Amino acid sequence: MNHLHRRSRAGRPGRRPRSQRGVILISALIITAMAAVVAAALFFDAGLVARRAAANFGLEQALAIGQGAEALAAQALRDDEGQTDTPQDTWAQQVEPVELDAGIVLEAKLNDLSGRFNVNSLVSANGERNENAMRVFRRLLELADLETRWADMVTDWIDPDTQPLPDGGEDGLYQMQKPAHRTANMAITSTSELLQMPGFTQEMYRKLSPHITALPATARTINVCMADGVVLDALFALHQTDQNHEEYSRLTAEEFEERRQSGCYPQRSVLTSGQQAMQQMAVERTTWFRLETWVTIGTAQFALYSLMQREGSGQVRTVARSLGSE
Repeated sequence: MNHLHRRSRAGRPGRRPRSQRGVILISALIITAMAAVVAAALFFDAGLVARRAAANFGLEQALAIGQGAEALAAQALRDDEGQTDTPQDTWAQQVEPVELDAGIVLEAKLNDLSGRFNVNSLVSANGERNENAMRVFRRLLELADLETRWADMVTDWIDPDTQPLPDGGEDGLYQMQKPAHRTANMAITSTSELLQMPGFTQEMYRKLSPHITALPATARTINVCMADGVVLDALFALHQTDQNHEEYSRLTAEEFEERRQSGCYPQRSVLTSGQQAMQQMAVERTTWFRLETWVTIGTAQFALYSLMQREGSGQVRTVARSLGSE
């Protein structure tokens, strides 16, 4: 009887050894963990796709708003019928931020570029060096407490030939740098390219950048009504008897603002005093502008920089745009 009783207990259906039950439990845990990982990955991918879509939509929306700001700036420039451009003109005034819609804010500022020295004017469109521009740029470097040798370096960076100037450098110099590279041999698109020159530091760039710009080589004139003191004094490098003139660069920003309250200062005729070379480079009207537009959508901010040209006929066109950088 005991023997039969033991057989009936051992033969009960539905009971598994403990080792098998442990394997099943572990397998179930593994499957659950894998399912959680897959679900988390799917959730993350879906969220990432949604964020990308929102960012792309925001960028397109910001670009459309920025183009609208360009149209408004162009209209303001066309409406300016004065023969001179000064800091008192309507287009040069700071505009308060505008809330276009809930959570969407537009800020814009129109800056003069013709009051700066155009580094691309060092080399003409046909590749020849502009000696008058070289003299002005060397003097500008002196007034900014920089070595005049950088004029040759910048010229070699732009000009199409491979022959270095006495204080310049062509491919051979740049191929020794780390990483090695070559000269651009073309017009500069951003003044920050000067940092590619060996030994030209961030500190040097900070000294020089407020006085220079990068425009087409044909932009050779400077609006003296908008130029700062360093640029104005640099023009005297073309003066036959007063090449070391240093007066305007000693004025403070407040003194300039006060003297320009009533119009153009200094007037072209007073500044150039009959010096033909100076007269050819000095004007009282701005041709080139930079529109800086910031669009805030929710917590994201987009920046659009637009290079704009006002032609002699008064028509205004956008020549180039860049997003989120200078």
